[in-house]
Amino acid sequence: METSRFTFRQRGNSFESLDKKEYKELLNKWSLDATLRGTSYNFDQPFHSYDLDAFLKDLFECPEFQASQPVLATVHGAWTTLQGAKADKLRKRKVASSALSMSFFDRLYDNGVLRSDGSIKGCIPEWVEGYEINSELLKALWMEDSDQYDIFDQEERDELIFRLFAHLIYGGPLNQYDDTIGPYFDITRDLYKDLVSVAKDPNGNLFVNSVVVRVDELLDSTALFPSNHPFQNFLYVVINPGKKTVNVLYNAWCGD
Repeated sequence: METSRFTFRQRGNSFESLDKKEYKELLNKWSLDATLRGTSYNFDQPFHSYDLDAFLKDLFECPEFQASQPVLATVHGAWTTLQGAKADKLRKRKVASSALSMSFFDRLYDNGVLRSDGSIKGCIPEWVEGYEINSELLKALWMEDSDQYDIFDQEERDELIFRLFAHLIYGGPLNQYDDTIGPYFDITRDLYKDLVSVAKDPNGNLFVNSVVVRVDELLDSTALFPSNHPFQNFLYVVINPGKKTVNVLYNAWCGD
């Protein structure tokens, strides 16, 4: 019988950025308050990049993780856990996390997506795969044939900080958009800081010392999401080797 190398103990069932009163109100407005969940765990052994597959298997098959990690069982909002899940095979993808500050998004001002006061420029509404594009910001995020889309290249779109920002803007089924960028920037910044850790290299330069994986499916095992959605079903596993902590951010689309 194969034994687990890593063991895990829960640290918390949320993040500070998800618990702030003003942020909870915003997440409610964006229809994410009922589905966006964060959990965190300590682990007991040193982690190296070559340990990733074993780490994920041990995490998803750890009884404490299975009992404490919530997943949506139905689109009607019924929650369950991952008890009994098997992680011999899982579909995953690495996610970059090199960004160190919100200056990553300064180009949105430089390219006419945002006004100098932070307001979001509107546009004539268009539809992309059933999704209404009614601002220059949404063009930059999702309309591939627009000039604004090229503000970020594919490598930058794969950055965790970009993904968090886009997830917040996309929102849930009853999303009510904000007209200014400030609320989106604030929660993106604080959530990113909750998830990743920063260290210094030998020359004193800061870098993000985290390994980020998006797990899309446990093959031949427990379903992570109750329905299919091209963007808003996600489970990010953020491993911080220096602190021996792992943070998990989960959301499932809960609507038509």
